[in-house]
Amino acid sequence: MHDQPLNHNDVSPTGAEQLDQHLDQRIIRALETAPEPAIPADFAARVTSQLPATRPASLTPTHYGQKAMLLAIVATFAALLVLALPAKGHAAFGLLESMLFAEFIALAVWFSIWRHSLR
Repeated sequence: MHDQPLNHNDVSPTGAEQLDQHLDQRIIRALETAPEPAIPADFAARVTSQLPATRPASLTPTHYGQKAMLLAIVATFAALLVLALPAKGHAAFGLLESMLFAEFIALAVWFSIWRHSLR
């Protein structure tokens, strides 16, 4: 099929066809040959010598989360103090005060556990 010539009368290949066949065989041989990797013996030493001598300085931690948590605790405590002033007897204030108190306790516990886990 693809190896057979188109002209059946002329079965002997010409010089150009022989060169094409030879080139095709060389290309196929080159593509089918697996490369053999060659790593020099001193490769690891050369790579290690290019590394910097000291580690780069790390950034200082900002503690934004810790500061935001402390601010939330203070704001919740201030809101609790405002609501603890003489109440007007409305049920919504009692519910709001209970929710703020629960939030205050949750933030305080979370903050203390988080600080304790950092040690």
